[in-house]
Amino acid sequence: MTMRFPLAVFVAVVAAAVGSPSMGEDAAPTPPFQPYVDMKTFMEHVLTPAAKIIWSVNAAVIDEQGEHDLSPKTDADWEQIVSGAATLAEATNALMIPQRARDPQWTFYVQKLAEAANKAYVAAETRDLKTISEVSDRLDGICAACHRHYGLE
Repeated sequence: MTMRFPLAVFVAVVAAAVGSPSMGEDAAPTPPFQPYVDMKTFMEHVLTPAAKIIWSVNAAVIDEQGEHDLSPKTDADWEQIVSGAATLAEATNALMIPQRARDPQWTFYVQKLAEAANKAYVAAETRDLKTISEVSDRLDGICAACHRHYGLE
């Protein structure tokens, strides 16, 4: 019994085999994650806004009416801090995309940032202002050290 393949099926099978990358030992898989914006844009539109929300817990504004403490007081204030901390924690994953990860020191700074952001997230969920305040100070130091190291100041 002989089997006959239609020409179109044969061509499709051959094209798929030729067109697909080799899955041999030497083939490096393409990373599934890609950066879509440059680092400056990522910092300006993702990391900095999220960090500013956490930094605001230690902030005060002085104007004509006096000094105003910006620490969270309402459910909406707390929810904003939860969102900022969650965004910052999750954004650290995007910092480790191979095209962004610069060297072992980069990984060190990103891990410190992730740990601090996660701690802020957990503290915000439990409305622990003291811990968020401490994390806010720690974030400032982590960001400043990284920026100094990579000449971003």
